[in-house]
Amino acid sequence: MLYGELLVPVAGSPEEADVLSLVADFTKDLAVNVSLFYCAPDPKDMLMISADGFVAGVGATLVENLEKTTEEIWERIKKTASNFPKFSLERATGSIDIILPERAVISDLLVVSGKCASGKCILSNGFEETLLEARVPALVIKENASKSADNIAIAWDGSSQAARAVKAALPFLKRAKYVTILQITGDAAVTGSIIYEPEVLQKVLAKHEIKADILTQPQNGKATGAILLNLCEKIAADILVSGAYGHSRAREFVFGGTSRSLLKSDNRPNLIISH
Repeated sequence: MLYGELLVPVAGSPEEADVLSLVADFTKDLAVNVSLFYCAPDPKDMLMISADGFVAGVGATLVENLEKTTEEIWERIKKTASNFPKFSLERATGSIDIILPERAVISDLLVVSGKCASGKCILSNGFEETLLEARVPALVIKENASKSADNIAIAWDGSSQAARAVKAALPFLKRAKYVTILQITGDAAVTGSIIYEPEVLQKVLAKHEIKADILTQPQNGKATGAILLNLCEKIAADILVSGAYGHSRAREFVFGGTSRSLLKSDNRPNLIISH
């Protein structure tokens, strides 16, 4: 078993069954434990406490409504999860951007949809916190991307983020039929790292019995994200392994331009990313 556990946050959204179907396809040959994780909001966060310690009536009403809605969502999640008997199901209570990172740090890989990764769902804040602050690597499954993991590309710039992404992707890389190391040269390329040269990564992968080709492309003033996506399209890559770059600004996460382009792309490839 190359992965011990993949953690999939769920929220009961209508498209969740499709996402779980893709997860099942991706993991069918990995013999891996897949855990679905629902983080319910804490009703206590909705209470309005008066100066003398009593709970305001409107606050109690909101809590009651929230509890009812939460139970309805939980029942919907359990119904969806029943279609995937090999997946386990967990529930916790609290803020998603606090609880999800706490749980995810003991998993091998976080798995989210492209919609979640691009900031368009209720789980997005938790995903960003888990990826950028807790540094848990993530598999991002795009709605319109390939269901295969046979052809994998690696965006290599010698950074620690890219290296962590490669380590997180090793179980997929070991099973892939084709692996290509992509490197963009010139312009904004950072060459200070002793592992910058793609041949260094190629030799390391060979120690894992992974044969990898190298494909380089001059930047020529073009955006890195656009070049990577074009190269992935050219070689028909199913998955792109990449470092994720960004920073926190007053609790709001700001992805760098390249990471943002990769995350917001609706089509292939799927991503394995790490910060």
